[in-house]
Amino acid sequence: MEVKFADYRFLREQLVLYKQDELIPLKSNQALLLDFFLSDPERIHSKDAIMDSVWQGKVVSEQVVFQTISQLRAVLGDKAIRTFSKKGYQWQLPILPEHNSVPVEAAEQPVVEGSAKERKFSLAWLGVFFILLVISGFIYSIQSPGNKPVSLHLLDSGNNGGPSQPVFKQILSGALEQNEAFVFQEKPLDISVRQAFSAPKLTWQQADLAADNWLIWGDTYTSEQGIFLNFGLSRDNTRWQGYLFAENARKLAHKLAQRLDELQVIGLFSAVNERLDINQLMSMQQVADKDPDLLLLLAKHYISIQQLDVALTYLQKLANLDSSYASRPYQAHAQWYRGKIYKMRRQHLQAANSLETMSAVLADTPLWPLNFHNIKTKAWLAYEQTNYDVMFATLEQGIKLGRKQADALTLFELHIIYSILAQKTGEDHQKYHHLNEAQALLLKHKLDDSNLAVVYYHFALFTEDNSKAIPYLERILTLPRTAQNYWVLDNAFEMLVNHRLEQQDFTGALAMFSGVADSLKKQVLKAKVMQARQEPEQAKPLLQKAFERARLEYDIGTGLQAALMLYQLSTGQPKARAEYLAYLESNAKPGWLRQHNVVLASELQPQPSD
Repeated sequence: MEVKFADYRFLREQLVLYKQDELIPLKSNQALLLDFFLSDPERIHSKDAIMDSVWQGKVVSEQVVFQTISQLRAVLGDKAIRTFSKKGYQWQLPILPEHNSVPVEAAEQPVVEGSAKERKFSLAWLGVFFILLVISGFIYSIQSPGNKPVSLHLLDSGNNGGPSQPVFKQILSGALEQNEAFVFQEKPLDISVRQAFSAPKLTWQQADLAADNWLIWGDTYTSEQGIFLNFGLSRDNTRWQGYLFAENARKLAHKLAQRLDELQVIGLFSAVNERLDINQLMSMQQVADKDPDLLLLLAKHYISIQQLDVALTYLQKLANLDSSYASRPYQAHAQWYRGKIYKMRRQHLQAANSLETMSAVLADTPLWPLNFHNIKTKAWLAYEQTNYDVMFATLEQGIKLGRKQADALTLFELHIIYSILAQKTGEDHQKYHHLNEAQALLLKHKLDDSNLAVVYYHFALFTEDNSKAIPYLERILTLPRTAQNYWVLDNAFEMLVNHRLEQQDFTGALAMFSGVADSLKKQVLKAKVMQARQEPEQAKPLLQKAFERARLEYDIGTGLQAALMLYQLSTGQPKARAEYLAYLESNAKPGWLRQHNVVLASELQPQPSD
């Protein structure tokens, strides 16, 4: 059932909210609470009734109810839900009627009996004419010379291509041989296929293609059962990766042709210069609800916005799709992301079980890059469990794998991780040794400059004199931004701003924000500069904007920073302080609250133990 109000429509069975055609992501409890209000919008609902319906017997505090209602108001507006003192809450926005209801004016019009048959006859012919018009338009669109084929540019890595590049070219040629919807030509680029998978947007930018052109690349992995194909597609803000399997290259070419046709049907190639966002993914899923690449992309999206239970649901759907040998890459991905989610939640036993399942899935496959991802996550998990012997043994296993595959980028990343974890565990000799090994690989194999970011970052961290770290941090900010190094660039930016604040160079700190993308974290950081300059009235609007965005986007970390600073700036405004305090109590972990005890000790309630 669909319920409409204001500019919104809510699908009650799916618990999904849209504003016009834009999907509005809701947490599970927010969606259940909205459904509860819409089920009986006229009634004033008590807190107990809400808790019984939404939380269904779980022991939660009244503060959780207040917080969830506040979050819904942040999405729908303050007037959506009204509070009745000592009674409860009531829905306020008018529910719109269904479109198929008959308007009063039309119902009151007299019917001319003599013309009824004529009207029906005319409408029938009009319907036939409309259908013929649609069919002819469709045929014309297919035959029209203006309906250009999709232009694919095959990444030609030259000497960096590896032995599988000619095989992929052969497969792609076979796939497009009889398909006029696609054309391809080679694009020479001194970038390896592994680098393209690692940084697809940067690779497309370096290819310098027209806005509506796609870059395509791929790798093959051969086993006794057949050949796995991992392919990638990139265009401006759109990236896509997938896997195929067949007994031989000829059959694989046929499957790739089918797959490209499927991607065209679900709309991947049709939207020009648009980001592949959650709205497009949901729209595509309506066409292909069991597409494994879509399920994986949806899971990754919900992980990125910290809706981990929703992500786990999609990963379970992915794992349940198929248990055949051909689907091993997707089974492995499902277990890998589950392991990462459990690790984020510090559920170490579940994380270890998922990663071991991933190892078993990959055991008789040639998919070594997925084994590499598994090794990285296992090493970090062992570090969190303070099992350092296992951690170092896992890293040594990874370096053997990188050397066996003779893959420079894999070895580079492993040496970097080894250096990071050695530094965290006090192994100074190992941290410098592996950092130097990583730098040597970078220079010898001419890896992309974007990989320099993590090397410079470690030189900055390892130096004992903060002033000597500044040139490294400044150099980092000149490097290309990728999905692999964005965290380094963000940390370097923050470290430079904080250094300038320590030097009381407020003008220099503010100048850093000129021409920089207005991200949530940078809004909070800029407000910090304003606060240091004793300009609270300029800091406060930035923080309020960041706080609201953080709540809507479920960015808990940034939301906590903004709420804490707003709490400090709201002296003399008890209602505002109470709202920020409630957010901190509801969302912060006890350790975070203890860390900021100086600011909050006098007003916080005792926190339950973990």
